[in-house]
Amino acid sequence: MRNDFLVRCQPKLSLLDEEQKREIHLASLNVLERTGIVVHDEESLRLLREAGCEIRENKRVHIPPAVVEEALRSVPPRISIYDRDAKLSMLLEGRKSYFGTGSDTPNVIDFETGRRRKAVLADVERAALLADGLSEVDFVMSMGLASDVPAELSDRYHFAAMVSNSTKPIMFTAWSLDGLRDIYQMAAAVAGGEERLRRNPFIIHYAEPIAPFVHPRESLEKLLFCAEKGIPVEYHCISMGGTTAPATLAGSVVQANARMLSGVVIHQLKAKGAPLIVQAPVIFFDMRTSLMPYFGPEWCVSAATSKEMAMFYGIPTFGKAGVTDSKVFDQQAGIEIGMSILAENLVGNNLIHDMGYLESGLTSCLESLVVCSEVVSMARRIMRGIDLSPEHFCLDLMDRVGPEGNYLAEDHTARHFRREFWFPRILDRYPYEAWMEEGGKTLAEKAHMEAERVFREHVPKALQPEIREALYETLEKGKERA
Repeated sequence: MRNDFLVRCQPKLSLLDEEQKREIHLASLNVLERTGIVVHDEESLRLLREAGCEIRENKRVHIPPAVVEEALRSVPPRISIYDRDAKLSMLLEGRKSYFGTGSDTPNVIDFETGRRRKAVLADVERAALLADGLSEVDFVMSMGLASDVPAELSDRYHFAAMVSNSTKPIMFTAWSLDGLRDIYQMAAAVAGGEERLRRNPFIIHYAEPIAPFVHPRESLEKLLFCAEKGIPVEYHCISMGGTTAPATLAGSVVQANARMLSGVVIHQLKAKGAPLIVQAPVIFFDMRTSLMPYFGPEWCVSAATSKEMAMFYGIPTFGKAGVTDSKVFDQQAGIEIGMSILAENLVGNNLIHDMGYLESGLTSCLESLVVCSEVVSMARRIMRGIDLSPEHFCLDLMDRVGPEGNYLAEDHTARHFRREFWFPRILDRYPYEAWMEEGGKTLAEKAHMEAERVFREHVPKALQPEIREALYETLEKGKERA
């Protein structure tokens, strides 16, 4: 065996060569310079003008290639994300993948009755606790849009519910700049001050522009605030092929990539080196149902393209998996959950959200989240690939055991089988008779039982009383302003 032989062979999904990436990049630069973007924020317009961009009527901005290239040089290729206790939790770089829940679903599948209903704040709390207790869930989003609190303040309530029930990193949404400021103050109180939060960020903000090429004032205000404060922010530039984007993958990919690059420019003009996460995938409008499907083969292809372009630029990425367009947790849900999680692992997106989503992102389901955690564990075993070191080739072992031997009692087997072989927690592998003796339970029933076990046994680390008081005070001030 040669000395430089690869020890670890890992699978990946890759579509583009370097020349093709360059062509997409050049096409995107052409769009930004020729077609331009619309910017509805005065500070962003000022930054763009001062950088040398041409601004025409109706706030239409044309960005020269040199401005884009300069912005790309300052974006950090790595973002360290910590947990609530300031311990390093996720390193967003390269092809390292981390999985979390989704946010803001107006509906939930009731855990007790199994029926669809409007989400309430207790659902956000329960989902955060479950995510905190599932080993393969790396970060938390709200998993509900609470209908029992003031709508204009629900973003603050969501954050307080998550941070009170999980120590894992939190990705959050905010309805306005005021909401973002309040959540930032709550996060700073938890972290022990603004400087500690900047050094050890445990929060990530989610923001997005509008397709085709429009940056709303509200989105840019939040983007610039995050840049100023050093809050990692994901600027979500999805395109919908056939409606707000061309009906070809190539055209939609270029459009999404160009819009993403324009967000990079604005963000980096505000604060060079500020942490940014991007995604520029494509989903196709379903002409039969007039809906945007949450999963489909086109998504897998465009997600791979988006990831490769982001690696071409050296920017950490966002992704989506553990989702289904099914209305219930059924066989369709299982197919789409499994395919999407494996696809995102193969693509190598860094921060992958929406686990536990049903109904195209309109409903969350705790049993689905449990199964997603199981599938992530399985997919991570696939992604470990094959170890080709001498210890794993086993040449001496095979020689010692001989042609008619058995490896079951060997120390080598005892040392390796637990890591080399994947063992499920809730997926069934037992004989039919043993399965029947255990009640003949379906996967959904076993997922429900696993969630019950977590609720019964897992106790999330409580916040200090003074921090809880600070969160309450922020919520009360928000009520007064509202």
